[in-house]
Amino acid sequence: MDLLLNRLRRKSIVRIVLILGISLGFLTGCTVRLAPQHNQALAAGLVEQNKAVMEFFAFYAWGTKAASFPERLPEYNRLIGNFDALALQADARPVPRNKIKTKVNEALQKRGIPVLEEGEIPSATALRKIYETLVKMRDTDQKQGLTLTESQAFKGMVKIYLDQALTYENFLER
Repeated sequence: MDLLLNRLRRKSIVRIVLILGISLGFLTGCTVRLAPQHNQALAAGLVEQNKAVMEFFAFYAWGTKAASFPERLPEYNRLIGNFDALALQADARPVPRNKIKTKVNEALQKRGIPVLEEGEIPSATALRKIYETLVKMRDTDQKQGLTLTESQAFKGMVKIYLDQALTYENFLER
């Protein structure tokens, strides 16, 4: 019985020392980077384009007519170009690779939780989706104009992707 208690105490002591060592390592600056570095220029550009695209949607919230499309084309092109540039800028950051990230992804997959592709950056993916949505909106507007419902649907899609991109980039700033 004493032998069993001694073994349990040794195991407990080893666990406590291990936990303290790992905690001390984290507290003293031993960090493991799991995401790309924050980019202030990207974050500022994202905030600026968020405002610009929401103003655009507010201006055409009630729909459009195809006949007046040429008046909107320069604004479409500016927004599409800016979001394409932001996606490229977000995607150009190096993504850290390490064993901890691989183990976390494996654990998530075992639980049926989808993980990102290797090297995929969530904000870059969201920005590409905004770009694609604006291109589709421009093409629809040119072809037939936009109804109120179509305009709201495009705005809703862009808002979801913008929220994802802003949330991820703001998280990286911490």
